[in-house]
Amino acid sequence: MIDARTRNAAFALFRAHYEGADQARFERDLGEKQRVILLRDHGGALRGFSTVLYRDVRVGARNATMVFSGDTVIDRSCWGQKRLQSAFAGLLFRLKLRHPDRPLYWFLISKGWRTYLLMANHFPRAVPRWDLAEPPELRAALDLFATERFGAEYDAAAGIVRYATPHERVRDGVAPVEGDLLANPHIRFFVERNPGHADGEELACLAQIRMRDLARTAAGIAWKRIAGGR
Repeated sequence: MIDARTRNAAFALFRAHYEGADQARFERDLGEKQRVILLRDHGGALRGFSTVLYRDVRVGARNATMVFSGDTVIDRSCWGQKRLQSAFAGLLFRLKLRHPDRPLYWFLISKGWRTYLLMANHFPRAVPRWDLAEPPELRAALDLFATERFGAEYDAAAGIVRYATPHERVRDGVAPVEGDLLANPHIRFFVERNPGHADGEELACLAQIRMRDLARTAAGIAWKRIAGGR
């Protein structure tokens, strides 16, 4: 895992972006994760991170692998970069290669539109989406994972996690949904499905990760790096 200095820097970054952040809760969340992806600038300062948990699960009659995203923060100065995204895609790719014939799922909860948009843009076989009918088996798997993790805090009918105790929420002005953003149908859908996102309510999501989706994501990241270099 990461050392105390990095943990403190990660919490400072988290607190800067989320109101109501609690260090004890942050440390508990961090302690259960197997991986922490770190984003540093050229001087070594921490500019972003994402925590990841993965485990073998049983979905219906099949064995599968479930990847759960925990706390994820990227400093505004690094918005638009693809290194954190690339590292996460690399982890998904390695997990898929371990068991090519086994379903791989990305389970996430989101109170911010950016994380939801990342899923919607790169992994079309996912729930919920505005543009595709929900595969019943994906919805059933999402309800299973969310209920196991959040219990009564998960409202399956709405697909929302509502915490029983005070929880963090995105600080005002960090990533407001305003102006032209609502012209994006994915962002508009996220806001409609999770009207309490500004209060810290989380939209539960599940994507099935396929090799062709990972290949397309990798190609897109590579092209943006080349174009950026030009």
